[in-house]
Amino acid sequence: MVENKKRLLKRRDFLKAGGAAAGLGLLTACAQPAAPAPTTAPAPKATEAPKPAATQAPAATQAPAAATKAAAGPKKGGTFTLARTMAMTKFNPLQTNMGHYAFMRALYNTLVNYDQNLQPQPELATKWDISADGKTVTLKLREGVKFHNGREFTSADVKNTWDFATTNEEVTMRSMFKTIKGVETPDKYTAVLKFDGIYPGVFDLLGMMYIMDKDALADLSKTANGTGPFKLDKYIPNDRLELVAHKDYWDSGKPYLDRYVIRDIPDLASLAINVESGAVDAIWQPNNSDYVRLQGQSNKFVCDLGAPGPTLYDVALNVTVKPLDNKKVRQAIAWSIDRARFCKTILQGMVQSTCLMWASHSWAYQKDLEGKVGFDLDKAKSLLAEGGYPKGFDLELMTASKRGLGYGELAQIMQADLKKIGVNINIVDLEIAQYEARMTPGNIVAAIHSYGRANRDPGTLVTAAKAWTNFKEGNWTHWDNAEWDALRKELNSTLDQTKRVATARKIQEMALDECFTVVVAPQQRTWVYANYVKGFGYDLENTPLVGNVWMEK
Repeated sequence: MVENKKRLLKRRDFLKAGGAAAGLGLLTACAQPAAPAPTTAPAPKATEAPKPAATQAPAATQAPAAATKAAAGPKKGGTFTLARTMAMTKFNPLQTNMGHYAFMRALYNTLVNYDQNLQPQPELATKWDISADGKTVTLKLREGVKFHNGREFTSADVKNTWDFATTNEEVTMRSMFKTIKGVETPDKYTAVLKFDGIYPGVFDLLGMMYIMDKDALADLSKTANGTGPFKLDKYIPNDRLELVAHKDYWDSGKPYLDRYVIRDIPDLASLAINVESGAVDAIWQPNNSDYVRLQGQSNKFVCDLGAPGPTLYDVALNVTVKPLDNKKVRQAIAWSIDRARFCKTILQGMVQSTCLMWASHSWAYQKDLEGKVGFDLDKAKSLLAEGGYPKGFDLELMTASKRGLGYGELAQIMQADLKKIGVNINIVDLEIAQYEARMTPGNIVAAIHSYGRANRDPGTLVTAAKAWTNFKEGNWTHWDNAEWDALRKELNSTLDQTKRVATARKIQEMALDECFTVVVAPQQRTWVYANYVKGFGYDLENTPLVGNVWMEK
C-alpha cells in the first residue's frame, strides 16, 4: 500500500504501535483516518501508566506496491465491489461476526477513533473530558451530523445505542458496554458516561460504539440507518448488499465513491477467480494458496496481510457437558491439537502457532508461557485416563467451513489425531446462519471458532470477547468462575502497568489450566485488491474504511 501514508495506519505501524502504546495505559489499538474537526480534542485527564518492557513486534510483510503511478488526488465517482465468503445476518454493527465487518464503518460511525500515534481522535465526539477519578467521561458531540434518513444526531442517540448495546443478546461486546453504568444527556450535544471507576480500555469502548438510529433497531434484519459515508440502497440476502453515497455526510468531500457493493461468494475458491476476472475489485480472506499466488501478480493486485493479531482460532468447549465438565478431559483435547501442522499446511506458514490468548505484540503476551500447552498424544492419552476416560468417548464438534478459511480443515485435523487416543469426533459442518444461531446462546458441545479484540488493550479482550468472559455475559462455553471474574475486574481497575502485567499473567495461566477456550493460532485476515483501487485501509478489526476509497480507472 503506497498511498495515504499520512492518513492510514499500515501493517508495519500496527506492529510498531504494539510496543509504543504500552506506556499509554489507556491505549492499545489501531489508527483510522482522523476525522476532521474544527477543534482539537484535549488530552484525556488520566494518570499515565509506567511503561514496562515491550515485547518486540515481529517484522511485517509488506504488500507489493501498485505498478501504476497514483494520480495527484482522489477521483470522485465509480463503484467499488468487495467480495467475501461470510454473509451478513443483520445490520447490527455491534454483533461483530465476520459477515458484518464489510459494512460496519460504511454505514455507521463511532464516537472516537485512533490516529497513527494511537491517540484518540474526534469522530462523532469532538471533545472529551475524563474526571480525575475516572468515573465520568463527558463527550461534546459533533453538531449538524445527519442520519441517512435526514434526522439530526444528538446525545439521545448515544444513550439509545448504549441501552441497546447492554440489553440486546446478540451484541458481541455487551459485557464491555456494561462497564458504562449510565448515560446522561444534559443537552443535545453533550453525553455524560458514568463508570464505577477507572476503565483502561475507555477509548477502545468509544471506538467500537457504533451509533444507530433507535427507529431502525426494531428490525435490523432489513433496515439500517446510521451516520456513515454510505447508506443502504438494496439488500438481496445471500447475494449482495448495495450502498450509495450519503450526500449529507458530515466529513466534507467524502465518500469519493458513488456506490459500494458487498458480494456474498460462499465458495472460498471462487474469491480469487472473481478478482482475477475483474468481476469484483477486492476480496477478503481468500485461500492462502491463492493469496500467495496473487502476490506474484504485483502489476495487477495489491496483497496485504491485514492488521496483525486481532483474531485467533480457538476451540470452544462446553464445560457443563460430560465429559467436558472434567478439566483433565479438556486438557487432553488441548494437547491433541496439532497447531504446527495446521499453520504449516492450511495457513501456508504465514503465522506461528500459539496457545496464548493475547497477540504476540501485546504487552500482555507472556513469551515464556508459549508451549505450556502443545501437541503430545501420549500426554493427552494419559490425561484422559486421569480424567476417567481411558478408552475415550464420542464428541460432537461443530464448525462452519464457509465462515472462513481453516474452520473445516482444523476440525478434520482434530478428528484424525483425537481418534488416535480413542476420541471419536463427529464433525457437524453448518451453514453460517445455523452456526451463529447455535453459538449465540451457547448451544454447543465443542466448536471451532475464532475470537477478536486480541490486539487492543488487554482488558478489552476479557470484557469484549465472549470467548474470555463468563456465561452470564454470553460465553458459549458456559464458563463461570469467581476467581476468573475477580482477575478480569482487577485487570481493568488500575492504570498501573506493572500491576496489570502481573494480573494478565495470572489470567493467562488460569486459561491454560482450565482449557475452556483453547487457542490454536492467529487468524490472518488477508486482503487482495486491484491496483487501481486507491486509498484502501482498515481499522484494528480489519473493518474496511471505504469512505476513503477511490478508483483510478
